[in-house]
This record gives sequence, C-alpha cells and structure tokens, in this order.
Amino acid sequence: MPRRRIKSRSEIPAKQRLIEAALALIVENGGCRGVNLRQIAARADCAHTNVYNYFASLEELFWAAVLLAIDFQLGDLATQMSSPAAASDPLRHFLTTQVSLAQSHPTLYRLCWLEPLDGPAPAGVLERFGGMRQNWERFVGARFAALRSRTDPEWARQIIHGYFHGELCKLIGRHAFLPPSDDDRARIVANTLALIDLVATAKKSP
Repeated sequence: MPRRRIKSRSEIPAKQRLIEAALALIVENGGCRGVNLRQIAARADCAHTNVYNYFASLEELFWAAVLLAIDFQLGDLATQMSSPAAASDPLRHFLTTQVSLAQSHPTLYRLCWLEPLDGPAPAGVLERFGGMRQNWERFVGARFAALRSRTDPEWARQIIHGYFHGELCKLIGRHAFLPPSDDDRARIVANTLALIDLVATAKKSP
C-alpha cells in the first residue's frame, strides 16, 4: 500500500493556515488577549493585508479558531470512546475523557467556553456545541434509562453539566499553580456519577 504523502505548507490553503496559526498562537499565549493579525499572518506565511480576503475581522478569525478547537476535542472524544476500555462503562469513560482533555489542553477549554469573544457565535460553532450536547444526552440519558428515572431530563442535565463544567473551570483556572492530578480527575468523575444518580430520583422544583 503506498504511503500517504504529507502536504507541504505551501499546499495547505491560506485560510486554513491562518486558522491553524491563530489557534497555535492562542495556545502559546494562554488566550486571545495579545494575539493580533500581524502575528497570525506571519505564522501563516501570509501578508497581514491578505487576512481580510478570508476574514472580515480578527474576531471572525478567532471564532474560526474556536471551531477548530471544538473539532479537535470532538475528534479526540470519538477516538477515546471507540476504544475497548469504553465498552464496559461508557459514562465513566466519557466523563474521564472530558476531564483529561481539559487538563491536557486548558487553553482550548477556555477558548471554547470562557473566552469573551464579541458578537454571536457563528452557525458552525453552534452546530458543534449541539454535537457536544448530544453526547451528554446520549451518555447521561443511558444512565437515566438504566435507573428508570422519571425526572425532567433537560432540567437534570443542566444541573449535572453545571457542576461538571464548574469543576473543570476551577481545575484549569489553577492549572498554572498545580500540575494535573489523577486525584482531581477521579474526584470529579466520582462526584459527577454520584450527582447523576441523585438527580435521577429528584423532582424538579415548581
């Protein structure tokens, strides 16, 4: 079987090079603040004036970087969930993978969830977030079904994701001060599983 030829940098479309350069600089910088068009264009081997051939503004380019970051996370999740280890306990593996991703790539998590970008999110970004939501519905919903839960599923998922997301925000917020810890991962996953079982039997407040 012939080897797949790796494309040279010049063969990658300029628009894609700009998006990848923007994301790389955001990761190196720890966020969008301080990243500008000239830096991105230089990293992508483009004249900074050419950026406007593809993006109306720096903010639009940042949103494209968000889309790339989400696709990276969804791709990693799909790979992890197709492994044999996920078959025995899919929900635990799903949660563990999410925590590990945030620990390994804290800037990507902040970019997707916390970076204060201007304007409404583009349709493509909203579509990807919809894919993330479907993952939660699938794995948490399977647990609710196993417990024969009669609680309001949307209300329950809001509570569960609110706790989980809050824990990850705290985790990556102190990432610069403490190294990633398996103890943190195990604690967050165990607490989330316990919360799922607890909420499954709760009633929505009037």
